Amino acid sequence: MVATRRKSAISYKEPQSDDEMDVDVAPVDEKRKTSKKSATRATVRHDSDDDDIEFDSEEDAKPKRKKTKTTAGAVKGKKGKGKVTARSMMKDLFSTLPLDLIYEVFGHLHPLDLWHLARTNKMLRTHLMSKRSISVWKTAREAVNPPVPECPKDQSEPQWAVLLFTHNCTMCGTPRIQKADWNLRLRGCDYCFKNHIVYRKTAKKRYPDVKNLDDILDLLPWTNTGGWAHGRASSSKYYYSAAITRMIEIVDDYQLRVDAGVKGARADLDSFKGTKKLAAKEQFESGAALREWAAETAQLKSDAGAEAKTKRKEAMIAKLIDLGHDPRDVQKAANSWYTDQIFRVTTQLSEAVWKRVKSKAEELVDVEKQSRLEIEMKATRDARRNVAKIRFDDFKKSYDSSPDNLMPSHLVFKDFPLVKAAIQREDTEVSPTIFDGAFEGLAQVLDEWRRERRVHLAKRIIDARPGPKEDKPDPIVAEKEGILYLATSLFSTCDRRPRWFADLPRHFTGTTNHWGYENGTFTDLRCVSVPGDIVQSVADLVRLAGLDPETALSKDMDDLGARFWCKDCSINGAEYARTWRNSVLHYRQHLSRWRPFNRWEVISAEDRVTIATRETEACSYEKVDWNLVAMSLDGRAVTLVGGEYKIKTSQAGPSSTKSSTTPLPSDDNLTYKCRLCPENREFILGEVAKHTREAHGIINVGIPDLWLFSIQ
Repeated sequence: MVATRRKSAISYKEPQSDDEMDVDVAPVDEKRKTSKKSATRATVRHDSDDDDIEFDSEEDAKPKRKKTKTTAGAVKGKKGKGKVTARSMMKDLFSTLPLDLIYEVFGHLHPLDLWHLARTNKMLRTHLMSKRSISVWKTAREAVNPPVPECPKDQSEPQWAVLLFTHNCTMCGTPRIQKADWNLRLRGCDYCFKNHIVYRKTAKKRYPDVKNLDDILDLLPWTNTGGWAHGRASSSKYYYSAAITRMIEIVDDYQLRVDAGVKGARADLDSFKGTKKLAAKEQFESGAALREWAAETAQLKSDAGAEAKTKRKEAMIAKLIDLGHDPRDVQKAANSWYTDQIFRVTTQLSEAVWKRVKSKAEELVDVEKQSRLEIEMKATRDARRNVAKIRFDDFKKSYDSSPDNLMPSHLVFKDFPLVKAAIQREDTEVSPTIFDGAFEGLAQVLDEWRRERRVHLAKRIIDARPGPKEDKPDPIVAEKEGILYLATSLFSTCDRRPRWFADLPRHFTGTTNHWGYENGTFTDLRCVSVPGDIVQSVADLVRLAGLDPETALSKDMDDLGARFWCKDCSINGAEYARTWRNSVLHYRQHLSRWRPFNRWEVISAEDRVTIATRETEACSYEKVDWNLVAMSLDGRAVTLVGGEYKIKTSQAGPSSTKSSTTPLPSDDNLTYKCRLCPENREFILGEVAKHTREAHGIINVGIPDLWLFSIQ
């Protein structure tokens, strides 16, 4: 039977002679009588009862005449009279034209087209599935490029065409299946390959009642790729389960005749086995040629598809450019991955197709155009920002920002309403004149900008103080009275470092926009807070210095010059005198490191004189920021983190001195005095290295280290 449109599964078929292909063989009775008479009448079944793709016999090729349906109008001679149908036209075609001419036309079709044509209606199936049309199938197959391997003896031409050119699962009929095993000549889905391909070593578990299973498997085609192997070949053998079942039945039929004593049955069985073994071996060897053909076909198809996509893409580009679109936008749209379904498809661009996809294609081009314009405009706006920055830097040179020097950075300035409007203009002009309107009256704008921030900082300080809100002063009034310049007006910024108001401008003039400034309106200081615990420590220092924390300014504490001991810290057995600012930063280290802190202590007047002498001596040779460096009574200096700070005037010996590799002047007339020795002994050049090494542990001595020696 022919595979119908409803069911396209192809069942396994055993080889048969040319004469046998023209008849339908009845199935063997399942009860299998053992008498000689019944055994003699038993016929070996070579076909399955499923829908096979095989040529029909001449008798079956004659379709049964069916009663023609008529309508009431046709009977009465009204409606339907003289109506021409597709069936009648097909009858006229085959009755008018010679059959050889029709077959000649069919021979120019692809084998897959012949298969589809044979499934169109009964009349075409009658002709194309008849053995008389075998030349049509051969001619069509031989015209295929690359050349198709010859049809094997165990397959008909339609079967061969379906196997090679269709993509339905041979076992379940699932469409669009690309996976094929050319050794078994099967196409199959993953499910069928996993469930219907049998491993030889486990076949006995599936067929436990078959005694001679190994002999039967030797008669069947095999493959070296299992259903679970994901296409990887091995040295094992795998078989198709339906073929095993069918072969068991065939061998049982032959064995039945042998057991019944039919003359020549044993010879027929031996001949059948020899033929099958040879055919199985040849089929396995032919699998390599089929795989090569399939790979070449796939490559040709891929190349043809790529060429068709290129032509489609070029045709689309040409049409869009003709419509007036920018070639840059069209080219980018055609190369975008999300336009594959329009630009890069194999369908030829006909007028009907173009009419259908035109609007979508233009929409995609418009998207790319908008993206291009945004990129170009971004470059223009970046150039404008740079021009605004240059003009703003020039403006700040003539603008008086004293006494606080609180100024917006260029990141903040570009968000000023007039500046932002000039930057966001839609034209391409980048000249400095576009900012003329923004710089008119900019001094007044900056004055107001600075006042707003001072008031906001004053409010931060007032809010951090303890007490009821109604008892706190107004921020505007407090700012005018100078609350920001108090010694206790301390802030903490995003770098977690305590800062006084005078230090804030340096923090805010970097590349980070610390100010909240949206839609031309000041919103907040994003990173500024008031550390209450540190403020309390500052108040303690101010009281120890003898001043009032409510009125003492930072300048007052600086002018006082007081020094403090941290009674909880000592480094190498020495305490270090700190300025009040240094003490605040040092106290923060106590908090960050969870170190205990008890109290500060003001150094005595006598110790203050000693510390001043040490500091003055150090500053005569090197600039030292005593807000970051602390000095001990014996002349040792440390940084805030506790590391030893080596300064040129330190007289603490080897641990605090700094070495250099620059040699001293080598003049015999010069004498040298060691400034580390109280008696100021004099040495000649040859004695310098020995003295510094033995007396002070210094190896290298040079000109930058004049604090060690005096040159007479």
